[in-house]
Amino acid sequence: MVKKNKSLGRMAFDVLSSFWLCCVCLLALFVLTIYGTIHQVDHGLYDAKDVYFHSYFLKWNGIPIFPGGLLCMSVLCINLVLGGFVRIKWASRNVGVLIVHVGILVLLISGMVKIQNSDEGHLQIIETLSKDYFQSSLDWEVAIWEVHDVDDAQEFVIQDASFTDLEVGASRTFTSDSLPFELTLSGFLKNCQVLPVGPNWQVSGNPVEGYGFLRRPDEKESEFNIGGLNASIKTSDGTIQEALLWGNQRHPWAIAVDGRTFAIDMRPERYPMPYSIRLDDFIKEEHPGIGMAKAYRSKVTQIDAQGNERPHLIQMNEPLRDGGLVLFQSSYGTTPGGHEYSVFSVVRNPSDKWPEYSMWVITFGMLLTFGRRLISFIRTQSKRRHMAAGAAQ
Repeated sequence: MVKKNKSLGRMAFDVLSSFWLCCVCLLALFVLTIYGTIHQVDHGLYDAKDVYFHSYFLKWNGIPIFPGGLLCMSVLCINLVLGGFVRIKWASRNVGVLIVHVGILVLLISGMVKIQNSDEGHLQIIETLSKDYFQSSLDWEVAIWEVHDVDDAQEFVIQDASFTDLEVGASRTFTSDSLPFELTLSGFLKNCQVLPVGPNWQVSGNPVEGYGFLRRPDEKESEFNIGGLNASIKTSDGTIQEALLWGNQRHPWAIAVDGRTFAIDMRPERYPMPYSIRLDDFIKEEHPGIGMAKAYRSKVTQIDAQGNERPHLIQMNEPLRDGGLVLFQSSYGTTPGGHEYSVFSVVRNPSDKWPEYSMWVITFGMLLTFGRRLISFIRTQSKRRHMAAGAAQ
């Protein structure tokens, strides 16, 4: 009997649906977890996530050397669908196993959705004030707006990806029909400080009016890096003005063009929220005698677009979830003027509740699978005891 050769499609199906491929992906994720944890010690959490889990490949000198977290999860999803739904025998005894596979698939997809579509940042509010946006902890933006007496001035915003690739010596020009000038950005530094130009240190980029950027080593935790870049504007009559834009500057760069005043600011990237949050009261409990915080919480008011207000209490392990956002109580502080403020970690994650749903699905599938086996085992043992009792009589 001559054995037929498998088609290329069948071979691909056998590989992608195989149990050994699942084991390889799980082993790769185990290795990524170990090395990602070690990497976090010296480079911080955000960098470890980007390098090991938010990538398709780990690279060395630009050459892929190991699968990244995204690739492993993608292959696991395909393997789960082909092996867990197509290849498995569809029978009543396997219903629980199929349900467990559905839960695991939802769990994997939720992780991929979070990596690709979530926004993370923080929201810092002083008591009695409110905000309708939160700020990124990693990314920057350059905002330009005309200074008016009203607060709702339209902004022209340049996103992080449009200038963070500009090394010292490289530049990029931005224009808009609503602006009477063109803006040129150059020499982005990931972490730097503005200092008066002196003989004891070397300026990175071009100094402006006796000040320049001192390049600093990257911080272990990426959110503590303070970026900076050179900026210049050119008006229609050829006039050029220059400035240093720094992430820690107190005031935006103000320029006058054709009798109009514009502000240019480098700031953490802002994400709008579908509602405003007002901090009504910040409450801190301290350990007796040592002044260390025992617990802290924030009484806030959520204000929607129609002006309706809803009070909330945000504290540890009790976040505010609404409008696709999750606000966690993360820190607090006091301004130089003595006003208390509260800091919330904010996550916009479309798949926020999916892991919880997947756990319920997996639990139900496991109960169905092992519960049926337990009932079958109990019935078998009961029948055996009855048979043994009858034989004894």
